[in-house]
Amino acid sequence: MPDNREPVHLGLIGCGWVTETLHLPVLTALPDVEVVAVADTDPVRLNRVADRFQIKHRYTNYSALFDDRVIEAIGVWVPPDCQIEVAQAVLAAGKHLFIDKPLVFDLNAWDQLIEQAAQAGRKVMVVGLPRRWHRLIRRAREVIRQGSLGKLELIRTVLTGVNPERLSLQGRSDQHVVRGILYQFGVHHFDLWHFLLQSEVEEVLATRTPDESTVVVTARLPDDLLVSSTFSEGKCANDEVEIYGQAGRLRVSCYRFDGFEYFPPASHPGDFQTRVRQAVHTLRALPRGLLGMRQGGFMDSYRVGWQHFADSLRQDTRPDCTLEDGRRALQVVLAARESAALGRPVKVTQMSHDRRGY
Repeated sequence: MPDNREPVHLGLIGCGWVTETLHLPVLTALPDVEVVAVADTDPVRLNRVADRFQIKHRYTNYSALFDDRVIEAIGVWVPPDCQIEVAQAVLAAGKHLFIDKPLVFDLNAWDQLIEQAAQAGRKVMVVGLPRRWHRLIRRAREVIRQGSLGKLELIRTVLTGVNPERLSLQGRSDQHVVRGILYQFGVHHFDLWHFLLQSEVEEVLATRTPDESTVVVTARLPDDLLVSSTFSEGKCANDEVEIYGQAGRLRVSCYRFDGFEYFPPASHPGDFQTRVRQAVHTLRALPRGLLGMRQGGFMDSYRVGWQHFADSLRQDTRPDCTLEDGRRALQVVLAARESAALGRPVKVTQMSHDRRGY
């Protein structure tokens, strides 16, 4: 375990769009984390990223990170066909592991990684699920846990925007295939289902457009709670969660500083009192919202997640976003793909790998 007075010394494997745009800007600003080395097979990309963030040690062979005794943990951002091999090598080298959201399409391989991590006694966190660390999402979870919404009846979520996978794989060889909107968008909200409710998904029904740019997934959870999520790839960005209960409705917009709104059961979105209440809410949220925007807005979720992992290493505690959490979300992805292809509901527990060949 690292000395409490020292930052966590981190190495990164993969210098693509996700690393350069989402993680390194946060990591290099965290006093409790020091990125000491990066690795990438593309020397041009490697040197550009290392120069931009002033990282001294850089390698085209990622195994060089394993020999550096200063490095305690390694973050892995590589295409899915390389992910398991690299992650297993990190654990075998005795390093703690940060891994991006589940991209390995075989749950048996994911299970092997979970077992290896347990035997090695290493801490592993899935860092590609930033909505878990979003302040408004965490606030919504507390409202649900306190029972303020009463019995839940329906949850509706929407996630739309540019597919980051296409950006992250630009310039890569053709062997790295874009896997689809469910793998890139769906996994985020499927993880939120469990994060907010602590309930397992029993069955999913998915429909999609012919080009698979839009997918709608309906899931059945225990106590007959229904969840409906829409994912769409395009230029219009949105990220919302609505929770309907017998005692009120909660709406969370992850891209708005004032995106936490509660509606009493008898209220109507367009009535005068509701609109006044929303205006007052925005004014009250403005000071903290401005501070949040200075800290990076949505990007602050990445900072909170990385800080959590650094704290877990210092305090020798279990991270709050593990391989098991990633596996659970991935299993829903696989079931949704199966359902969309077959045109019927699919039991989530039946899925162990992507039988559609993706």
